[in-house]
Amino acid sequence: MILVWGLILFLVIALMFVPKRLTLRENLIMFPFVGYFGALAHVLVGLMLDYVDFGPTKGVEVSDFALVAFAPSFIALLYLNIIKPDKPLFYVLIWTVLSFFIELLLSFNGYMKHLEWKIWYSLPVYLVAFLTLHWFFQHVVRNGSKSS
Repeated sequence: MILVWGLILFLVIALMFVPKRLTLRENLIMFPFVGYFGALAHVLVGLMLDYVDFGPTKGVEVSDFALVAFAPSFIALLYLNIIKPDKPLFYVLIWTVLSFFIELLLSFNGYMKHLEWKIWYSLPVYLVAFLTLHWFFQHVVRNGSKSS
């Protein structure tokens, strides 16, 4: 549980120190958008299909909620603030590896238990997620706000 709160604290501190490339409006759009899909993925994969478990019990605890609700959104905001438009694939690969490393750390720590879900299944999921996130942000959020 300390690992989860430490991760969230680290992500919040990192967000304070990265260059701010997103506007307040873009942050306010992306934070709940990513949080919603993170929660949806958790409900589908973790609760309905029971492929992974978080925490010491089968129930949803405060630390589970914090991990699912905030960590994906903070990671996405860090990614979107750091990514450079001229090398999107490079950043997608780096963030895929970083996200996989976070999952690996949670797994080795015993906080995340992979049941039917093999940990390496997450690599293509992260790859698609970051590619989709980049595309959605560039084409819908950023360019969509310029046309209004």
